[in-house]
Amino acid sequence: MFQKTPCFGICPSYEALIYSNGTVRFVPWEHVPVTDTLTFQLSEKELQTLQSDIADLNYKSLQNFYKTEWSDMPATHLYFYEDGKEVKHIKHEEGGPEKLVQFNDKVHQLIWKYVATPAR
Repeated sequence: MFQKTPCFGICPSYEALIYSNGTVRFVPWEHVPVTDTLTFQLSEKELQTLQSDIADLNYKSLQNFYKTEWSDMPATHLYFYEDGKEVKHIKHEEGGPEKLVQFNDKVHQLIWKYVATPAR
């Protein structure tokens, strides 16, 4: 699961459940271009790239929390599951390894591609 939390401004906030078959359930919270829950399917190439990115992230080696000193910063929550059970939760506000920052941005952009044009 991938979550972007609200900030005091216009940060997009939402929850995206990404299933192992490439199905994504997008639940909008605030400042996103849709108001209803969306379900969409990643392409096979997108799913393979995401799976490769997850493997490269080596999420089990990352800290559980990357905190900021700012009160207005949104957070990105990453939940990783194996065999239907949560094995890792990372709350990322700021800082941390560059590979985590890049991963978060890449997943957000992938989801946003479908949300910004929901007529797929």
